[in-house]
Amino acid sequence: MLRRVKRPLDVLALEPWLGGSHATFLESWAAQSAHEVRIEGLKARHWRWRMRAGAWELARRLVGCEPPDALFVSDYVDLPSLLGFLPAAWAEVPVSLYFHENQLTYPGRDGEEVSDFHLGFTNILSCLRADAVTFNSAWHLAEFRRASIELLAQLPKPNPRVELLAKLDTATAICPGVDLDSIPLGRGGEGPLRVAFNHRWEHDKDPRAFLTACVEAVRSGSTLELVLLGERFAASQTGLEELLEELQPHLLHEGYAPDRASYASLLGSCDIVVSTALHEFFGMAVAEGLAAGCTPLVPDRLAYPEVLGPELSDHLYGDAELQSRLATHARAPQSLREDETRARMRARATRWSAAETAKDLDALIEGIQS
Repeated sequence: MLRRVKRPLDVLALEPWLGGSHATFLESWAAQSAHEVRIEGLKARHWRWRMRAGAWELARRLVGCEPPDALFVSDYVDLPSLLGFLPAAWAEVPVSLYFHENQLTYPGRDGEEVSDFHLGFTNILSCLRADAVTFNSAWHLAEFRRASIELLAQLPKPNPRVELLAKLDTATAICPGVDLDSIPLGRGGEGPLRVAFNHRWEHDKDPRAFLTACVEAVRSGSTLELVLLGERFAASQTGLEELLEELQPHLLHEGYAPDRASYASLLGSCDIVVSTALHEFFGMAVAEGLAAGCTPLVPDRLAYPEVLGPELSDHLYGDAELQSRLATHARAPQSLREDETRARMRARATRWSAAETAKDLDALIEGIQS
């Protein structure tokens, strides 16, 4: 059935985890879209329950509402369940599914394997039902494809392997988008090497590895200034107190920035942005560091080679190299503060701009309407 594309389209974005980067992503698109993007979501808490019951709750909220021109849902949505709970008229609404993360390859805590394959299979079923499937990086798409094949190979037949692979063959990658307007190009530090760590303090970002490398660099004679910006939770600092205490003389800032302007200012005052992530589907923290002019120092794996591109590949580090790379930069921090160097980092970030992401998302929605 052909659908007439009108302008602007009425797009309803549903997000059971409406917080953090998920909320920023949708709000940025809504602000810059050529279409009318409305957002309906649930608070970002109890993530497993959001995946299991979010579809029911969101459908309950939509009872009596007119169907939109298009639905845009995240990987937290159990799409077949959502459409089953909604009135029959909603079955004709085209749906785009966006993967910020997935439950097949997201790492468990403390090295544990992910054991709840039901949630991963929910991701697979949502793919099969969606009219368009998009991931936040090409690496993420490839990871999900690999993990899906492995899971389906363990399941009895018949299973939807052929149908899923056909759907993933048509999937695309659209980055979450960096709000360049809110992150101006900074000038870097003035004295010793100033290092930013702007990731969530959770197991998948491995703050212990970062702090350990900094302690080792300082013990070996390097002089560092540290700016710790990542959001922390009740248990995120457990076991890290001794490392933080040893680094206390080197901490210029420790804690979540009170607002976006403060965050951007602190980030722009740094020379490098570091990641020790065990898993990263895109790398927004590093992309924002690039936008502020920071030189990246990130693992040579995950989505980072894609985010940096070949022109910045020399800023990827191998296993056990972080301490030595910090020491090298600490000996010559001035080179990271040159206008040309910082402008080059900013230029890379413009590839991931929120304005371009909004255009890509608009085109995606228009495509499923035609």
